[in-house]
Amino acid sequence: MNRNIKHVRLNAVIAVAALLAATSASAYTVTEGGTSAGADGVKSSHAGVITTDFNLSLVNPIGYLGGGVVFGDSSGLWASPPADTTNYFSVGPSTTAIATISLGFDSDYFGYYGGSPDVYNSIELWRLGSLVESFSGVELAAAIPHPADGNQSVGAYVNISASNASEYFDTIKILSTSNAFETDNHAVTQVPEPESYAMFMAGLGLMGFIARRRKNGQA
Repeated sequence: MNRNIKHVRLNAVIAVAALLAATSASAYTVTEGGTSAGADGVKSSHAGVITTDFNLSLVNPIGYLGGGVVFGDSSGLWASPPADTTNYFSVGPSTTAIATISLGFDSDYFGYYGGSPDVYNSIELWRLGSLVESFSGVELAAAIPHPADGNQSVGAYVNISASNASEYFDTIKILSTSNAFETDNHAVTQVPEPESYAMFMAGLGLMGFIARRRKNGQA
């Protein structure tokens, strides 16, 4: 088959897949669940994640703007998530009311270990400078489930997962209008670039072609 025709067909398949993903209904899932991690509290159980645990320094990691890495409890300002005796991340007026995490790639998953769920905490997911979705403190607390009442004895690992490509994000914003939104063990996944999808699909087509030739007894 002519190589140009193959490319046209491949591009058409990719375009249709992208269209189906973009027109699918928005359906993020927000769930509770992680793996006990000793002094770190709880970490993500999601496969293939990139985790930031803040343990190396009280300086913000690369890609983090605003908020602050803190340790221990500071009365009225922040409190460590339950059983977490390491550094963690705090957002609120005592640090900054908004923290921005620039990933540098598309992701379909964000997880965090959070304590003292409260109504004034929220999370926003952005892509290419546009807001994709936001989650209020009430919505995040409901995933545990627990009232958003600031109870410092309550902590849980929260998982936010996209259901299709239209929900991918490259930036996460953590917001708190009061002290404070305390989180640790941030975890994200990196989805393949479009070129990787194309190579994967082309590889599947090649394997199918070879299998058909062998079935037909051709060399």
